[in-house]
Amino acid sequence: MKFTKTFLYTVLSMICAQWANAEVAQSKNDTLDKNIQVAAPKLQAPAIQPKTNNEGSVSMTKEELARHPDLIVRGMIPSVLQNNEEAVSLLLPLYRELPKKDPVLLSWAEAIDARHKGNYSEAAQRYRTLFTQYSDSLPLRYQLAQALFLNNDNEAAKDQFQKLRAEQMTPEMAAIIDQYLSALNQRDQWKFYGGVSFLNESNINNAPRAGTHIGNWQAWRKESAQGLSYSLGVEKKWSLANNFFTKLGFDGQGKYYWNNKKYNELNARLGWGLGYQTSHLELSLTPFTEKRWYSGGSSGSDALKQYSKNSGVRFDISYWLNPRWQISSALEYGEQRYDWRKHLNGNNYLFSNTLLYVPKSGQHWFAGVDYSRENTRDKDNAYQRAGGRLGWGQEWPWGISSRVTLSYAKRHYQAADFFNIRQKNREYASTLTLWHRDLYFWGITPKITWSYQKVKSNHPFYGYDKNRVFLEMSKTF
Repeated sequence: MKFTKTFLYTVLSMICAQWANAEVAQSKNDTLDKNIQVAAPKLQAPAIQPKTNNEGSVSMTKEELARHPDLIVRGMIPSVLQNNEEAVSLLLPLYRELPKKDPVLLSWAEAIDARHKGNYSEAAQRYRTLFTQYSDSLPLRYQLAQALFLNNDNEAAKDQFQKLRAEQMTPEMAAIIDQYLSALNQRDQWKFYGGVSFLNESNINNAPRAGTHIGNWQAWRKESAQGLSYSLGVEKKWSLANNFFTKLGFDGQGKYYWNNKKYNELNARLGWGLGYQTSHLELSLTPFTEKRWYSGGSSGSDALKQYSKNSGVRFDISYWLNPRWQISSALEYGEQRYDWRKHLNGNNYLFSNTLLYVPKSGQHWFAGVDYSRENTRDKDNAYQRAGGRLGWGQEWPWGISSRVTLSYAKRHYQAADFFNIRQKNREYASTLTLWHRDLYFWGITPKITWSYQKVKSNHPFYGYDKNRVFLEMSKTF
């Protein structure tokens, strides 16, 4: 029978982003929406590796093998040297029962079995222990390098593969090692991503129904706008020893309305942090600084002006519980200062959790809970917001893919406003995105999204609902 060689896993990024969609409208000085960067899960996909075929092998059951200890030993030795995971996993329980065992062969087999079961950290540690005693063994060095690669110990893995590359070997083996080195270099390369969406806003200023009033005060009128939203990001990791890394990240996003420029905005965040990663775990601590530019809203002008600055620190952690379940969490604190709306100065907190479930390739589900708090100088602008999210992504026949998200949140303000109303909102949002996997231009797949938002508020001026349909295009390169 044939046994497969090891197969590797790499992590593809799926960026899930959600914003707090309600806007504090004109009676609270036309402030911008507060961007919330929730804990983003990452899908995991297999990277195909070359297979090793063991031709001419004989098929035997475990019971038959157990009656022939000599065959167990004769089978274990080449299986270990050839890195045959399935054969080792079959023979290891039988080998453990033998009265006489070679401790080196047993330890080596246990390292291969740990890697086969996805316990890459344990496998790397076992290989390291063996390698300190037998550093001249090329098969052992190669398997150690594989385990380090799988455990995201990038610097150590690269060192071992480079040393192997200097040895005399077949062209086929040299090509495999070159593939590993290329993959390691790609892990630390610069990554760029960006996107553009075409916007058609029928209620850009989140106006309530026409005719809404409080006493003699009339609500503002609904405004429309057409334009583009755009984003651009850059990320770079530098691998350090013992699974640590440093990373630099820049994220910029904005909106440009060609027929209502007083609602144009731009947001840019720069962060530099330290992290730790294995095959199942990634965590990072990132100080950041963020600036926003805004034209001013209904009372503004057509020109962008510096609006606010937010500086703080963010902690992210994601962990694969098993091949199908991942949990991601984020904790963020920031100090926010405004250029001309000083009454909004204060600090903000975010705590976000997302649980991802991948039952099969082509389908994923996620659920999340978020809590954010905005403390401001004027208490009628300070609030707490708690909410939940549900999402489902699906690949359908005929090349169609879809993504659905639903969210609900409660937002409570700290004090009463000018109208002596302490605002309490219930916020609903849903989005449906559709695209065709075989339809793309220059590597970019266009996606069409329908979005619905509804805010129910005890304050007459802050309840509204709106539908939007827009076309989005994005690319990572």
